[in-house]
Amino acid sequence: MSSSQAATIKLNIAQNRPTFELEPIEEQSIIFKKELFKKILDPAKSNPEKLENYRTVTIKCLYPNCRKTFINQRVNNSTSNYIKHYKTQHKAFNISRVLNDLDEGYFSDEITGSSQASISTSTITDIFARQRASKRPKSPEKEEFNTNKFKRLLLNFIILNNLSFRSVTSKSFKELLVYLYKEIPVIYYKSLKEDLVSTYLEKKALIKEELKDNITSNSSFSLTLDAWIAINQDAYLGITM
Repeated sequence: MSSSQAATIKLNIAQNRPTFELEPIEEQSIIFKKELFKKILDPAKSNPEKLENYRTVTIKCLYPNCRKTFINQRVNNSTSNYIKHYKTQHKAFNISRVLNDLDEGYFSDEITGSSQASISTSTITDIFARQRASKRPKSPEKEEFNTNKFKRLLLNFIILNNLSFRSVTSKSFKELLVYLYKEIPVIYYKSLKEDLVSTYLEKKALIKEELKDNITSNSSFSLTLDAWIAINQDAYLGITM
């Protein structure tokens, strides 16, 4: 058994425990926070030691009078198909604006189906005022410190800036964190590496699902390849899609 398969089985076992729960709504994707869809955890599966017995969820579209339901979805499945559903089936609702995290009040008329009446009764001043308001950046919402979210943001920062995991153990970094939040939890680089492996496996599963959907719908994609040899003579092959 490969290390990736072992890690996948470990994730299956963790997600199929009776105590497993979905992340709070405020930590979920924006399409769930904006109540465009609802995520429902399916019953735990037996024999989670098998790769195919991963925990699933049911995704329900909350658009008025829409009965679309996505079944047997992975817990952290890609949201691309759900967004595509809105773009093709609910064109009156500008989901692209929601993805930009604009004021949800802007869409209230569209969701209730009264957008045409709203447009016809709006004055030109109202329209320009709404456009100006939509361009203003929202002031950041205050929220309580969340350890899991902090670790995700820290991991993302390290990956995007190509930093060493040992950076979190440096004295200057610790001083910076303590200055920002005195009760900051102790972060060990080994735990970050474990989080990275878990994140990699989740993203890998999502990419596989997207590829399957792409092939099923007879769509196409492009690949770029880059091969090189490191100074220690290790060979690498990079693939982007």
